[in-house]
Amino acid sequence: MALTFRTAREADLDRLLDVHASAFPDPRGRDARVRNFTGNPLGRFEDLWVASEGAALLGHAFLFPLEAWFGGVRVRVGGIASIGVAPEARGRGVGSAMLEHLCRAAAARGDAVAVLYAFRQGFYGRAGFATTSSYRRLRLHPASIAPRARPELRARAATGADRGALEACWEHVAKRRTGSLVRGERVWEHRLANERRVWLVVEGAHGVEGYVAWSLVQSEPHAQTMLVVDEMAARTDAAERSLWAVLGAQRDQVSEVRVDVASDDPIDRALVDADAGRFGDAQVEHVLGEVAAGPMVSMLAVEAGLSARGWAAEGSLALEVQGQRYRLNVKDGRAAVEPARDEPDLTLDRRALSAIAYGALGAGDAARLAMLAARDAEALARADALFRLPPYFSPDPF
Repeated sequence: MALTFRTAREADLDRLLDVHASAFPDPRGRDARVRNFTGNPLGRFEDLWVASEGAALLGHAFLFPLEAWFGGVRVRVGGIASIGVAPEARGRGVGSAMLEHLCRAAAARGDAVAVLYAFRQGFYGRAGFATTSSYRRLRLHPASIAPRARPELRARAATGADRGALEACWEHVAKRRTGSLVRGERVWEHRLANERRVWLVVEGAHGVEGYVAWSLVQSEPHAQTMLVVDEMAARTDAAERSLWAVLGAQRDQVSEVRVDVASDDPIDRALVDADAGRFGDAQVEHVLGEVAAGPMVSMLAVEAGLSARGWAAEGSLALEVQGQRYRLNVKDGRAAVEPARDEPDLTLDRRALSAIAYGALGAGDAARLAMLAARDAEALARADALFRLPPYFSPDPF
């Protein structure tokens, strides 16, 4: 019997919880799993799809209607999450069929790109998804910030009246990144409702210029305390320096600060003895943290995907993507794409194109990795300049 796909119904909930618990066997209880389905801040219960074989529900997955910043432009994104398959149906292609259906549904509603956080990258890579920029998870002693960081702006606890300023700071930073989500009202409410999270702002002559949100983690009373930075956004360099100084000022209360930063963030060069209290080995004396993989992306169609993002440079390229030829013309920050017969400047598949157009992989780096073939060095340099994006970085996983 063939698989069929439809959006979830309330009557499916008990079965959905069984499938979810078998696919994601973490400590969450029933109520938390119900909230994940019915009260998810990124979408509605109707954004959950189910795969059935006859009357048997065999799998589920979210297709969130999101927007994210790419090249300074808001791009419609299909956010794929919580793909789960019942134990008795695994190995029969249910997950692959579900993923294929979600991508078709996202393209049909006008999304330019699909984004997901992969449990296993190989599975999604075979389906055409490309990796994005890695990011760094720094683990540092708070006193390592103090020698060079001095607060320039006054810090205070955020209040409800600062809500608009927080959102403005977030948008200022997000639109300059690659892949940061456009946050709706429900996302902000969800993040602000966390009672364990501390929100501080720094103020300058013209009001709030930045904020930081963190949580404190302790394994048991009186044990060492870790400060986990949930997010930080600054409109000015002075605000960013002041926020780091605020983190450093916690050195008498916390033993370690954990913070995720984009791969090009230079903050580690401003730290002194960030690994105080830890030891390395003969090859690597100072370990500052870990490198972590970002999400995965897939352009849903060549023309729509290239036309949707923003572009900082101008120029033209002939592309051959899986046997189809296109002419890409970029002017005034936007792209026009049309079928062409020109000899290609770049030859690549859609996965590689997704990596350089939405994953912030440089065209030159893609060529080094044998992910594309360039006609000559000039064409490759032109593609490198044209496609360039800041590293992919988003503190809103889903």
